[in-house]
Amino acid sequence: MSVEQTVSLEAVFDAIPVGLGIVDTENRIVLMNRAFRESLGLPRDAIPPGTPVEDAVRASALRGVYGPGDPDVQIRAVMAGDRSRPGRLRRRTFAGKSHDLYNTPLPGGGYVVSAVETTALLAARADAEAALSHTATALTTLRIGLAIFDPQHRLVLANPRFTALLALPPDRLPVGSSFEAMLALMETREEFATPDGAAFIDSLRGVGSGQSWAVRRQRADGRSIDIMVDPLPDGGCTIAVNDITPQARAEDEASRRARLLDLVLLNVPHGICVYGADHRVAMFNDNYNKVMEGAPLHVGDSLADVVRRRAEAGEYGEGDLETIIATQMAYHITRAQERRRVRPNGTSIDIRTAPMPDGGHISVVTDISALVQAEAELRRRAEEMSTMLDNIRHGIMLWGPDRRLVASNRVASDLMALPAGVLAPGQSEAKVIAALSAAGHFGPAGQDAPMARALADLDRSIPFGREIVTPSGRVLFAQSNPAPGGGWISTFTDITQMRQAKQELRRAKDLAEAANLAKSRFLATMSHELRTPLNAIIGFSDAMAQENGDMPAQLVAEYSGQINNAGKQLLSLINIILDVARIESGRFEPGGDVFEIERVIQSVVRQADSAAQAGEVAVIVKLQCALPLLCGDEGQVAQALCQLVSNAVKFTPSGGTVTIEAGLTPDAEIFLAVADTGIGIPAADLERVFEPFMQLDGSLARRYPGAGLGLFMARAIVSAHGGRLSLTSQLGRGTTARITLPKARIVNQAAS
Repeated sequence: MSVEQTVSLEAVFDAIPVGLGIVDTENRIVLMNRAFRESLGLPRDAIPPGTPVEDAVRASALRGVYGPGDPDVQIRAVMAGDRSRPGRLRRRTFAGKSHDLYNTPLPGGGYVVSAVETTALLAARADAEAALSHTATALTTLRIGLAIFDPQHRLVLANPRFTALLALPPDRLPVGSSFEAMLALMETREEFATPDGAAFIDSLRGVGSGQSWAVRRQRADGRSIDIMVDPLPDGGCTIAVNDITPQARAEDEASRRARLLDLVLLNVPHGICVYGADHRVAMFNDNYNKVMEGAPLHVGDSLADVVRRRAEAGEYGEGDLETIIATQMAYHITRAQERRRVRPNGTSIDIRTAPMPDGGHISVVTDISALVQAEAELRRRAEEMSTMLDNIRHGIMLWGPDRRLVASNRVASDLMALPAGVLAPGQSEAKVIAALSAAGHFGPAGQDAPMARALADLDRSIPFGREIVTPSGRVLFAQSNPAPGGGWISTFTDITQMRQAKQELRRAKDLAEAANLAKSRFLATMSHELRTPLNAIIGFSDAMAQENGDMPAQLVAEYSGQINNAGKQLLSLINIILDVARIESGRFEPGGDVFEIERVIQSVVRQADSAAQAGEVAVIVKLQCALPLLCGDEGQVAQALCQLVSNAVKFTPSGGTVTIEAGLTPDAEIFLAVADTGIGIPAADLERVFEPFMQLDGSLARRYPGAGLGLFMARAIVSAHGGRLSLTSQLGRGTTARITLPKARIVNQAAS
């Protein structure tokens, strides 16, 4: 071979973008191209031709190419490789780059070592494995049982919760089991050894109908499980049990390493074609014709002729012929490039081109149909995973260790009312928190910073859960659980209905307790109020009976009067109790009398006069000059006013005053006001005093017993007339009770 040919061959080898080293039969390096030297971080003349392989290996070991360790041990390990067989030797990582080394024996002895850089491939593989690992972790930690059956009704995937919720031993339901085998296994379990269990299993046999289907079952331990079946586009189906996130163990089929074949002339599995500076084919190997089957090539063909011939044959697809040719010509001559395309026969090829120092270029083609199919399979599985996540009734967010979102489902966006795109994969936690803050999840603007900061600083390695209320009023149970590798999983469950049910139960409990307390107050009050007049009746009648008719007439009259008063008091209490019963049953209706309000006030003042004189309390009446006639129940209105005046007199100390006013409001409504200078009522008790049987003791002892029904009755009477009764009070200064009756109760305006 001439010197010129040798130089040309070396230039070809240097232009090949894959590292190549040729070793002769004496184990000496014949040639090492530029890519191989660069993989070792060596300059051009660092390893000249003729260098023994062991010397080159020793120099590399001492430079740390093989990593930490004893260099002699590393040298022996490298030299021990069998170079008589083709195949992969080992993986080498140096200077931040990884290379796979392949051995190819040469027909006449010696061998070729090719160094293929796999740094990007390994990084992509690690990313894919991490993403699928996170997804598998999410399915494992979900609280819903999930199983997938293929179109032949054989089990593809089932998470632990699936078998646990169906009371099945997990080791008896392996992947590949038929749906009928699962039903047969269920029939052997005690859980289903009842007529109800057998009917439940029979109902499951309708899974293959191709329709969405659901059934609920009460388990023997008291738990309820929901089984939901949804068909898949390929004819299979998913089965979800309970509200637990399904676990999908997606096989990591994206981890396959792309086979990088040796690129040494006829002994490498890649197609290699070299064009000279004149843009004509200088050489190509057999594998090039194999990869490019149907597009033959000959030494001496010009690049323009090759491109045109292939374009006319449809090699590059449909379109304007001249445009296609111009595009293909531009690929080869300017810079190193890499691209993919699908050939007319359906195979996918990877094309790498690089310029050569002499002005020519090299083209390496590889059949990557298997890789493309694997990527398509990965995308298909990712779509299946996304479909499963979107059909889970919980919101899911899967976070990576870099605090970026790996995956989420549609339910999470819906529950949090976030716009589309906020929970896109790759989104940072900071941006998601900012979106939640803008949506009002942390409170009003300007007050949300502390909660947002606390969420950002949360230690995600510790599980936690809490209830949150969204701006729309939904109540969610939010959970965070750590995931292997430093990330975490956030789940959100809508518990609004459960919370409402708890609140309603609590309100019912409070009402029941209040009713029980009212009953107790009623019994305690009535036992005293009824006993007092009864004791008087019994006492005076016993005294009269013991005299055997010899009691003086004056004493008989006095005792009879006391008995009569006690009887009237008892009758009054009974009437009040009956009125309370009518009020609570909704049968309390006022009459339709027409009466003068002045007459009612005068009657009430007369009734209160004796008590006022006994307590040394002055009763003052202030009336407007003209008061209209009223339509209503005169007796009931008098009873309500009497209760107010009686209370005012009772709780006003000696020397105080009770003022009764009546008149028209600016809105032409009639009002009655009773103001006293008594002990007053605490502000917190102004509404409590209207409860039946409620008695509040002030700092002064009560001068008169009472049932605690006066204010309750008064408000009920006023309300029945369409009016209002309100109290205002100051402790130690007195209380004002004000009755307001509507204009509809006024008959006509009295003359002045």
